[in-house]
Amino acid sequence: MPTIRRANWSVDYGWSAASGLRLGSCDYGGIRVIANASVPFIYVNYDGDAAGPFTDELRSERGKVDVRPIMFGFDIKVSYDLYGADYLYEHVWRFQDDGQFGSMVIIHGPGEEIDGRHTYHLPFRFDLDISGQSGDSFQRRLPGGGWADVDFEGQYLPFNPGGRDYHWRVLDKARNKSVSIRARTGDNAELWALRYKQQESWAAWGAVTPVVPGSPGSVPALYDNGQTVQDTDIVVWYIAHVSSLERVAVCGPWFRLAGYPEYERPDDDDHDHDHGHEDDHGHEDDHTHDH
Repeated sequence: MPTIRRANWSVDYGWSAASGLRLGSCDYGGIRVIANASVPFIYVNYDGDAAGPFTDELRSERGKVDVRPIMFGFDIKVSYDLYGADYLYEHVWRFQDDGQFGSMVIIHGPGEEIDGRHTYHLPFRFDLDISGQSGDSFQRRLPGGGWADVDFEGQYLPFNPGGRDYHWRVLDKARNKSVSIRARTGDNAELWALRYKQQESWAAWGAVTPVVPGSPGSVPALYDNGQTVQDTDIVVWYIAHVSSLERVAVCGPWFRLAGYPEYERPDDDDHDHDHGHEDDHGHEDDHTHDH
């Protein structure tokens, strides 16, 4: 995998034939944050089953990964154009030097059906490693403030889908390090917290099922065995459910680190740090857990 070292981040990235641009190990200040992350596919269904449903694989005729500097960070971007310009998806991973990061998919659609009668369902999967391969705990935000432990795997909705609130977090209690997760307004999002399983990790490479993500029988509900999500290896699936009514839409979760060493931004930061191999991508076929 090529590696980008910039803005206090070290990010490995590569290419999967079915699930497009994937992240491998991602470190902030030399400390692991992500073991791997991906958007395995996009599921599209129509009102009244007028057509489909369809599972769109995230493939690209161009096959080019772009790295671009931004103020206080960088983007990794790819276009999924296999189905033509009328069904274009663009995927952007953004990393900022203060420890914020996010994954965004721009849906350009809407193809033939322009009256807003279909819905896009996008599963974003993150294998977070705040304390390494184990020792992380999942918490949810309380409406009155503060955080509460969540005992078992399952689906958890944001208490306030809009605004600036962070709704969930993965925490290393021993070291007081955490990553908080915020739902984007308009995503109609749900988040699933799971304990890592080898079988579940295969789904990150594009494994699909014939029903809406988040529903019984689909990812990630298939891997919910009611196990603990305290002091273990945590995987989170953020699922956005986006109407085609607005023609063009952006969806995806946003993250914020806490408890990591504070980055001192250089006064003369001219955004010319080493990018690694900006215009290359890897072809990853080894379906393994990237720990």
